[in-house]
Amino acid sequence: MSKIFNTKNISLLGGTFGLERETLRVNAAGGMAQTPHPFPDDLHIVKDFCENQAEINTGVHDSAQGAIDELLQHSKRLSDEINNRGERLWLYSNPPMIKSADDIPVAVYEGDMQGKHNYRLYLAEKYGKYKMALSGIHFNYSLSEEMLKYSFYHSSRSDFTAFKNQAYLRLAQGLLEYGWLINLLLSSSPVCDGSYFGKDRAGEAVLTKYASLRCGEKGYWNTFTPILFYDNITSYAGSIQRYLNSGTLAGVGELYYPVRLKPKGANRLNNLVQNGVNHIELRNIDINPFAPSGLDVRDLEFLELLILWIFSNYEDSLSYKDQIRAVENLKKGALYDIDSTLINGNEPLRKAGLRVLGDIKKFYGETEAIDFQINKLTEKGERYAEKVSAIAQKYCFSR
Repeated sequence: MSKIFNTKNISLLGGTFGLERETLRVNAAGGMAQTPHPFPDDLHIVKDFCENQAEINTGVHDSAQGAIDELLQHSKRLSDEINNRGERLWLYSNPPMIKSADDIPVAVYEGDMQGKHNYRLYLAEKYGKYKMALSGIHFNYSLSEEMLKYSFYHSSRSDFTAFKNQAYLRLAQGLLEYGWLINLLLSSSPVCDGSYFGKDRAGEAVLTKYASLRCGEKGYWNTFTPILFYDNITSYAGSIQRYLNSGTLAGVGELYYPVRLKPKGANRLNNLVQNGVNHIELRNIDINPFAPSGLDVRDLEFLELLILWIFSNYEDSLSYKDQIRAVENLKKGALYDIDSTLINGNEPLRKAGLRVLGDIKKFYGETEAIDFQINKLTEKGERYAEKVSAIAQKYCFSR
């Protein structure tokens, strides 16, 4: 497979991009806005968990830049609208000062949509409103049909749909195993207003031990570590269904996992089994406060290169213990100290990151997107989390 990828043909063999950005609205004082969602009928700017948390969705694009451009377009529309109210978009994954849980009003739905409101009340009760106010970016990626058919043609398989599903199942396992690298490179929320930890600390800029609070052990996770089956798409869906049957999860959307396999159309398990995988969703991306859209195009280009590198090279099958270890590594990848933190029990995060990035660079050759990531881990480089930390030392986080 490595022969079909290089810096010249990656744009032809790459897949399609779709982005979702969660973002909070804040008032002029820097607190949570208490006005209704401004776009009740917009397909690209919808409500998320709470009334003051918007989700900005793009269509499907055949380039990273195209997806970023649309994300920026909708972000600007939202920003322009709320500016008229004296509000602005919050630039961070961690929320601003929260006076009380009342600052986080559950998104209102009525009539036929009442179920969405009730579901959010359930999440608020189970996980707490504060955790649900953490925001991030989801990246949806579809492998190129041309590349999949090329790979299928050179395989011994006879059923293309089954081959395609198996390719995504293998990719999901690889992204779970290497998810710590995404956290290491893209985490950008080490600072949080003290009100997140207690009323007595409101207004204090707290530098946590996490590069990403949202992706760390105290972040956006279920109350248990899910174990999924990757033998085939039926067993994968069945492993999620058993959590629904037991009442451990109320719906598929409650699976707070960094990697999801999704069908085209309704995100239902029967749709996934009947029609197969359409795309993979990565959910462990922080909002980048230094990028106008919340995401740097070089980071998105790198994520595609990582996906295709895994697709071409990853052959492992994760056991139950491997999945638990991978999740532990993911949480460690979200820690701030990357020189003392060890993954797999023996390798410092920085060293491990440079090693894997070196392997990826050898696979593709010279690319700006990979060099951009390597530079974050060099002596003169600086991760987003370190930049945010430096700024917080000069300016109060919640003002």
